[in-house]
Amino acid sequence: MYSGDSNNLEEQEQKQNIVSYHHHFIACKNYDKTIMKKVSSFRTIQQNQNQLEQIDNISAKNKRVMLVEDEADIAMTFKIVLESDARLKVDSLTEPFAALNNFKSRMYDLVMIDIVLPNMNGFELYQRIRRLDVKVKVCFITASEMYYEEIRKKSYPELDTNCFIIKPISNEELIGRVKICLGYRSNTSQIFIK
Repeated sequence: MYSGDSNNLEEQEQKQNIVSYHHHFIACKNYDKTIMKKVSSFRTIQQNQNQLEQIDNISAKNKRVMLVEDEADIAMTFKIVLESDARLKVDSLTEPFAALNNFKSRMYDLVMIDIVLPNMNGFELYQRIRRLDVKVKVCFITASEMYYEEIRKKSYPELDTNCFIIKPISNEELIGRVKICLGYRSNTSQIFIK
């Protein structure tokens, strides 16, 4: 009778092992499905982000920027970075009156203006450009930690705080800031004024 009981115990253990294995298999199978869904979702998100970046890059080719910067080396660097890496069309000028003479309404998507310019400061140039085109986006460039926020609040409350770029700036930050000014969605959400 004892041997029969042991056979019965072995049979029960085998059944338990099979049930346990079956539950383990189902759990693993469900886990694998869950992981595969997450991987698939992540890939879809990545593909969507890549598509948005491609759309931004394609539309950037049609965007035109006027850069007014009196320091020729900085103007050249900004122009090269924005044209090669951001794929924008950049007209670079070192003199504010030349910029004003070359400016045409609806020709530019963004005007980048250094605040300290010879013969006319950046804010005066901004006012004159606004008379010609109220819709063009404007971004100011400054090398100092001057109180541009106070100036903006008092004299130009319509300006967004994101429209100030402080030099020196890395190439990646410059591209990110310009894309923010142009209204792009790309991976620029991490870039802020320092």
